[in-house]
Amino acid sequence: MKKILSLTLSLAVTVSSLLCGCDNDEKQEADNTTYESTDISEPSPYPFFLNDVEIKAAPEKVVCLSPAITEIICEMGYRASIIGRSSYCDYPPAISSVKDVGSTANPDIKAVIELKPDLVISSTSIASKDIFEMEQNGIKTVIIPSPTTLEGFLSIYNSIGLIFEGMFTGTETGEQFFSETSKLLGNKDNFSVGKFVYVTENYTVAGGNTFESSVLSCFGTNMAKEAENYSFDTKALLDNQPDILLVNSKYTKGMLEENEVFSQLDALQNDKIIFIDNVYFERPSARIKEMVENMIDSHKQMTGAMQ
Repeated sequence: MKKILSLTLSLAVTVSSLLCGCDNDEKQEADNTTYESTDISEPSPYPFFLNDVEIKAAPEKVVCLSPAITEIICEMGYRASIIGRSSYCDYPPAISSVKDVGSTANPDIKAVIELKPDLVISSTSIASKDIFEMEQNGIKTVIIPSPTTLEGFLSIYNSIGLIFEGMFTGTETGEQFFSETSKLLGNKDNFSVGKFVYVTENYTVAGGNTFESSVLSCFGTNMAKEAENYSFDTKALLDNQPDILLVNSKYTKGMLEENEVFSQLDALQNDKIIFIDNVYFERPSARIKEMVENMIDSHKQMTGAMQ
């Protein structure tokens, strides 16, 4: 009688084992991605299900509509498989030579079909009618959501590893590529910024359930951690002020000085500000290490100037 093997891998990964120094006070739901194999007679890396899509074999041709996932695919050594990209997939620079199939939100489905990929990967939803049309042409679509936590960040690497290497080495490969980033994020000995808020779009502050907070809380305490998304009332900072302001680099100190609340903060008046390019959060990949290194340099310069 044939032996049936059913494997279910849950990526409710406890990243504290990889990121030993991050703020454990954050009450965030882990990004869970479930991988389930089909019933097979003997253990085999394929087929398996990734987010309800059956992956029967490692894809040779891929269209990727997510700039962040495109970066990770290239980072992990699968660049040669990418035959199509969105207009916003522009890093690494060499990827610009790949066929542009339109915007992430509205890809040119006819152009995708003409490329005849084995798989389309996106981090955002694609219209059902477009998915159906691609399926009719033998093209499968996998959605790998953008992360809101460090667990979700790791799960992207694991998902890409699984797609290209299958069940038994895929997650190992993903964790291997994520390990250098996790070490840097998990090392509070690098520096600590103390109490902070991250000022981003429309002068809002990143709450505890955002990806920005998940990363930056590895280096201090987010004073907005109890708020959801970007709903924190910045006026509360007037009574309990942050030690430092972490600020989206689209702003300048002069712009913050024109804001009713931020202009009254001691951190702003004392130049305790670190500006951060928000692209690192919008497109999470190994480049987030650059962000941390830049933060460390800025912090050293700031604290040195104050001595």
